[in-house]
Amino acid sequence: MRVKIESTGGFAGIEQTVAAYDTDDLPEQEAAKVYDALSAIEAAMAQEPGEVGADLMTYRITVGDGLGKVYTVPEDPPPSLAGPLTALLRQ
Repeated sequence: MRVKIESTGGFAGIEQTVAAYDTDDLPEQEAAKVYDALSAIEAAMAQEPGEVGADLMTYRITVGDGLGKVYTVPEDPPPSLAGPLTALLRQ
């Protein structure tokens, strides 16, 4: 599974890829951490509505190719998203 994390937003609207990897290329333990983090993000996003604002800095997490899932996490995430986001950024 491919995972791409981009930093987006701000007044200038700059988009920058901060992480990109394929779980098929990771050791089994690392891939499991990615799957766990993505599951936690999906669960947290279902419970907590995100902030709205075009100029807010966010992380856009794209999972899969083409029509994969996309999650938008604020740059300063709530605790339920902070841990999983950190795990994904460490890969």
